[in-house]
Amino acid sequence: MARCPLCSERSAKRFCPAKRTMICAVCCGTKREVEIDCPGSCVHLKAGRSYESDRKQLDSELLVRAKAFNQVFLNDYGHFLEALSRAVAEERLTSPWLVDADVMVVYKALHATMKTLSGGIYYETLPEGTAGQSLFRKLKTFLDALMSPGPEAQHRPLRVSEIVSLLDFLLLAVSVNSSGRPRSRQYLDWVTQASGMSAPRAESSRLILP
Repeated sequence: MARCPLCSERSAKRFCPAKRTMICAVCCGTKREVEIDCPGSCVHLKAGRSYESDRKQLDSELLVRAKAFNQVFLNDYGHFLEALSRAVAEERLTSPWLVDADVMVVYKALHATMKTLSGGIYYETLPEGTAGQSLFRKLKTFLDALMSPGPEAQHRPLRVSEIVSLLDFLLLAVSVNSSGRPRSRQYLDWVTQASGMSAPRAESSRLILP
């Protein structure tokens, strides 16, 4: 049996769609979404996500944060969260290089911008790097429209504090639904699937909600 081309030590027994060749199970498990840019359609990635999801335990800080978002919050703001998630999914289709970490950076930048605005000062905190600039602008435009809706809008203007709460939820959702690995797209897979879109390469995933 051929040797794994990544380590040159163990037998290559698993097909890697990212590398388009056979690799060993150890490299598959340890380099997954770290050195290997895994597509969500990979059966080994799906199995790994399922295994981690069943055994994942939230730390105490995340549990405290999750308790703030009860069913009343979801009933009142669920449609806004769905629209924001759909905007992220749409951006993912045009920017396939995006990873969960990029989305987290954008959410944090928007959160910092809105927290400053809540203090009566407008200062736009831009995300570091260029990967999330387009997503930042897309979401910022949407949030501005929520606070200053046009005459055709079917909702009242949202307060800045409410926008901050929406971003708090989204930050929690990324924390819970991403593996945290550098090239993870687990959260992006979820929002794409939840929005009824087809992810690049027909990607899908199994995630947990906060």
